[in-house]
Amino acid sequence: MTIEEYTKQSNDLINKQAVVAGAFTNCFDTRAQSERQRTSERKRRLRALVRSNITEIDVLAQYFMISVNTIKKIAYSAGYRISNGRVVESVMR
Repeated sequence: MTIEEYTKQSNDLINKQAVVAGAFTNCFDTRAQSERQRTSERKRRLRALVRSNITEIDVLAQYFMISVNTIKKIAYSAGYRISNGRVVESVMR
């Protein structure tokens, strides 16, 4: 592979990532709004699951089809804390 081919392939990849991120569509506001809606919906569903005694991080991550780290972030932002791989009510609430 020549340097020109590598540069073109690299630029194509960067442009493709930018299109996916909304860089060329002037829709950052719309994308940010949909991100907020998705996050608030996940928090609402997480609260409902914790109330119905489903608290294991692994189970919740599988339920939401997201990574364990992402579900931890959602749990922290919803006001819960993590203890022994389970979501527990925060004392501060």
